[in-house]
Amino acid sequence: MVKVSENVDLSKKVLDIDIESAIFNGMLFDLNSEILRCIQRVFNEEFEGGEIALKLNIELPTAYESFKRTDETTGEVLEDTFKYRKPFFEHKITTTLKKQFKKDGQYTDRREVQYDGEKFIAVPVKEAQLSMFEQQ
Repeated sequence: MVKVSENVDLSKKVLDIDIESAIFNGMLFDLNSEILRCIQRVFNEEFEGGEIALKLNIELPTAYESFKRTDETTGEVLEDTFKYRKPFFEHKITTTLKKQFKKDGQYTDRREVQYDGEKFIAVPVKEAQLSMFEQQ
């Protein structure tokens, strides 16, 4: 396999279409860059963790190429059209770094929530007996 950093003229080579193909060098380079960036930020404790998603769109649209040639018997210039299915691979890499901020708290009391016609209020629950310190 050719390394991503090597410059090779691939224009005239037949290429396998698999993950090790030079076709996907750009995608693998981008994915590797995101992995390293994510690991660095988690290692530096800037984030708790990360997720990396790779989306690969694969299409084979019909394409046409025209070639000029000279007819050997007449010398006339002819144009031939070649129809083929062109590879189109588009990748998108999304990185989500997780940072969580959390504050907890609660309020609870022996009160009844009521609506007084204008707003909600929390009214203390009345005891069955009045306390000797409570005034009416």
